[in-house]
Amino acid sequence: MRSFFILFVSYFLSVFCYSQKKEIDYGDYDLHSPLDVPLILAANFGELRTNHFHTGIDLKTDRRTGYNILSIADGYVSRIKVSPWGYGHAVYIDHYNGLTSVYAHCESFVGKIGEVTLSQQEKNNSFAIDYYPEKDAIQVKKGQLIAKSGNTGGSTAPHLHFEIRETKTEHALNPLLFNFDIQDTRKPNIRYLKVYALTEEGYRVPNKSKRFRLWGKDGQFYVKNNSVNIDASYTSEHGGIGFSFDAIDQLNGANNICGIHEAILEVNNDTIYTQNMEYIDFYTNRHINTHKDYEEFHNRRRHFQKTFITEHNALPIYRQLKNKGIIKASPGKSYIINYTAKDAYANTSQINFTLNVGTGKKKKQQTLYLEEKLLYPDSAFLSYDKNHYLLFPPGIIYEPTPLKLKSEPNNIEFGSDLIPLQETFKLMLPIIPNQQENKQYIQRISRYGTQYSEGGSVKNGWITSRIKSFGTFSVEIDTIAPQIRARNFINNGTVRGKRLSWSIDEHESGLKSYNISIDNNWYLLSYEPKRSMFYFDPPKELKGNKQVTIKATDACGNENTESYQLTF
Repeated sequence: MRSFFILFVSYFLSVFCYSQKKEIDYGDYDLHSPLDVPLILAANFGELRTNHFHTGIDLKTDRRTGYNILSIADGYVSRIKVSPWGYGHAVYIDHYNGLTSVYAHCESFVGKIGEVTLSQQEKNNSFAIDYYPEKDAIQVKKGQLIAKSGNTGGSTAPHLHFEIRETKTEHALNPLLFNFDIQDTRKPNIRYLKVYALTEEGYRVPNKSKRFRLWGKDGQFYVKNNSVNIDASYTSEHGGIGFSFDAIDQLNGANNICGIHEAILEVNNDTIYTQNMEYIDFYTNRHINTHKDYEEFHNRRRHFQKTFITEHNALPIYRQLKNKGIIKASPGKSYIINYTAKDAYANTSQINFTLNVGTGKKKKQQTLYLEEKLLYPDSAFLSYDKNHYLLFPPGIIYEPTPLKLKSEPNNIEFGSDLIPLQETFKLMLPIIPNQQENKQYIQRISRYGTQYSEGGSVKNGWITSRIKSFGTFSVEIDTIAPQIRARNFINNGTVRGKRLSWSIDEHESGLKSYNISIDNNWYLLSYEPKRSMFYFDPPKELKGNKQVTIKATDACGNENTESYQLTF
């Protein structure tokens, strides 16, 4: 019942949010720069990413770490999060003006923020923490140094990921609307267009799309012969035609590919679609998978953004829609199409062309897949036998897709992992008999053969997990403890003033915890996954001969311990 409720709410939001716009006067805010160097963007707000829109701006730091990060206004620290993944070291500041600022991928925190972070890590005996200080417990002033820029978490290069959020809603706002000193005179680039045959729900008809290369510069783009020709089979009595455009933006000082801020589609001078990236709702952010042409982005890294929506799309970025942006085209007719792309500084690009529909008969109804059972976005699917139990609620997929299910003993193939999922589904598999139950986990294998642990809990002879990807699933046994290897020192060595590092290899159920103790006292062991490195920075007061112990435990409870005698 909960899944049906979620689907209803999602659909309600998708209808309600079309005309939503923030009532914010961005000119009223006088904010300090988050860095004390010129602001040059590596990525902007609303840029297409895997499973989400980019919810902030990425500021370049000269491929180096250690730049000063400054609070943009008076306020107090509302959250400190440290993780080897995602935002890495991140600090959140609630400001008295109704905004929250976020500073991510930091190398370190400064002053009281750093002290509180370390105390929470010691309290929890954990490198990873997610801490919410009391209001005003850690106050900061506008322009105050709060952190040093870094390359932690999911960052692929040194930079500052910076966000501004509306505190009361937690919606991410476009920082470029707040008048920071960022130069941008470059107009968006429209590189391709694509036309689709659509059902009345906005679903794309398989094998009914055409891609067209575009040319142009300085805001004016065109397609060959200024026309796009399709045959009558693209039309149907209840469906229609839809477009997407590979439109990107670039700012002064860098050639990084960024996203557009606004898009408008007009048909015969009538506006049928507008998109505006003023704010992003984290609750609906994963619906980017239905906004973009998913296959073009993930297979070719092309940035096609649709100018139509499916009836389940809950994103709040659409300002004006007529018939969901679907063009009710007819055979033998022509239509004047105008597409406009703008960035946050109103630099504008356009393309105008004629859509020509060939003569012939309009289809009564478009066929999605011939003679195949389908999974539908608004329907649940249940399957079970002696080899599996699978519950797939509604609201998980974005468009109908063929049902692919093959059930064999300890080998379940379900769907194609080329297709993204919005939420999780429930999978139960029989455990392997006569083996330790607490050593068993569900493994997923991708189409490339990559293995992932999906964990799972065992009860009454079955192991259960909630999974967010199609693939091939089996129950595996993990009895091998993580392997620990010192990288830059030897036992009985002298390591005075030296950062110590280790590799911890765990290739089955996944690493659950890792800790370092010195003479039985806990110390902070940090993790940098990009270099597969666990490291310890000895404090200055640590001196003399000490026993250093590293302990690592995997998700199946296998534990390994390595001890060393070291002189600090």
